[in-house]
Amino acid sequence: MVKKTLGILELENEPITRPGFLAGPGTFQFPIKRIKVMGATTKRVTDGDRSVASNYVECARKLESEGVTAIMANCGFAHLYQTEVAGAVSIPVALSSLLLVPSIAKTLPRGRKVGIVTYDANKLREDHFVAAGWSSAKLDVPVVGIEGSKSWHRLSQTIPDAEPAELVEDVSTAVRRLLKSDPDVAALVFECTGFPIAAEAVRRDTGLPVVDCTVLGKMLVEISPLRKND
Repeated sequence: MVKKTLGILELENEPITRPGFLAGPGTFQFPIKRIKVMGATTKRVTDGDRSVASNYVECARKLESEGVTAIMANCGFAHLYQTEVAGAVSIPVALSSLLLVPSIAKTLPRGRKVGIVTYDANKLREDHFVAAGWSSAKLDVPVVGIEGSKSWHRLSQTIPDAEPAELVEDVSTAVRRLLKSDPDVAALVFECTGFPIAAEAVRRDTGLPVVDCTVLGKMLVEISPLRKND
C-alpha cells in the first residue's frame, strides 16, 4: 500500500538518530525521507545566514521530485527560509513549529500566553516570528532557551549528541524558569527539534499543553493528499 512520506531538510551537522529524536526510529508511524542541506551548519542557520536559503530550496525541490508528501526541517531556526522554500515547491512546507504559535494562542483563555522554548533565546529574533506569520507586537510570547547548558554545547557540535536524561533536565529547567518569570504562560511551543524527547516529561510536570516538531510533522502528513504520481 502506498504511504505518505514526510521529507526532512536536515542541517549539515549529523542528525541524532537515537530513539526519541526527530530522526530516531519510531518517532513517526509513516516513512520519512531525509536530505542534508550542505552549508547549513547549526551556527549559520541559528545566526540567520541568508546565503543558505538557496541550498534549502534546492534540497526541497529534490525531495519533491522524489515523491515526498510534505516537507519540514530539523532546525526551527530554518524557518527564516520558509517563504523561499514554500514558494519553490507545490507540496505543503512547514519548517518550524513557530508556525503554530498563533493557533495555539487562540486556544487559550484571555490573558494567557504561549511560551516558546528554544535552543538559544539570544538568537531567536523578530524576523523568525514574522516569517511564521505573526509578530511580538501582536502576540506577547515570552521566550526561554537552554543556551549555556551542557545540552546546548552538545547539540552545537558537528556530530551532535545529547544524553536524553540531561536534555530533558535542561529543557525542564528552562521551562521552570519561564513559568516563574511569567505565570500567565499556559501552553508551550518547542522551537528546537531536539526537544520532543522532553515533551512528555514537561507535560506531566507542568500540566500544560506542549507542541513540538513531531506534532507539526504529523499534522503536515495528515493534511496532505497522496501525490498524483503515486
